[in-house]
Amino acid sequence: MRKAWILLKMGLRQLFTDGMLVMLMVAPLLIGLVFRFGIPALNTLLTEKLDFSLLPWYPLFDAFMIMLTPCMIGMAGAFLILDECDEGTALYYRITPTEGPFYLMTRIGIPMVWGAVTSVATVLIFGISGMPLLQILAGSFLSALAGTFVAMKVVSLAGNKVEGLALSKLSGIIFAGLFVAWFAPAPYKYASAFLPRFWLGEVIKSEVNLLSLVIGTVVCVIWIAGFSGRFMRKIR
Repeated sequence: MRKAWILLKMGLRQLFTDGMLVMLMVAPLLIGLVFRFGIPALNTLLTEKLDFSLLPWYPLFDAFMIMLTPCMIGMAGAFLILDECDEGTALYYRITPTEGPFYLMTRIGIPMVWGAVTSVATVLIFGISGMPLLQILAGSFLSALAGTFVAMKVVSLAGNKVEGLALSKLSGIIFAGLFVAWFAPAPYKYASAFLPRFWLGEVIKSEVNLLSLVIGTVVCVIWIAGFSGRFMRKIR
């Protein structure tokens, strides 16, 4: 654990010197503030002016917070790895006792655990739908797995931090799964069942369905496994 703590401190020191990475870490909290105070105010305005209520979509706003938080933290971890590859410090880690599992734990594992915890806390503090705790926990778990996949994908496919930034923007496409689950009718929506965020939407929009949670977990694990080989070659 001492080795992991050393690596974690080095990573945090580097993270806080990069303004973009700091913004990725605090972005979910800023979005939570906007949703917590902005959406109810907008709903009041729409109800008074247009007789249109956003109340049925409040769980979707909370689901977006659950989805976004681990994703942003995962991207911060991915950019940190790419930074270390660009600067050559990753090569140093490979020839020290801190390589391998310790490196992965501090750059992917701990950030994703933190992402899941932060996701739960963000929705409990800023949530507007009164979502049950079980749904928040299940959604945060799936979102952390999806964030792991996003981080591994960015590191695996990007040659440097600039390419990683471009890939992270393209990752927005996989966010579509959440909205497909919410708006598309069955059975057509299941065409998006291969997207990790689709199952997050399925878990959030109604009472937690154990089958949806299990399938969502399997889908995320398959995506993670698909990138694991290339990811490991990249960081070795």
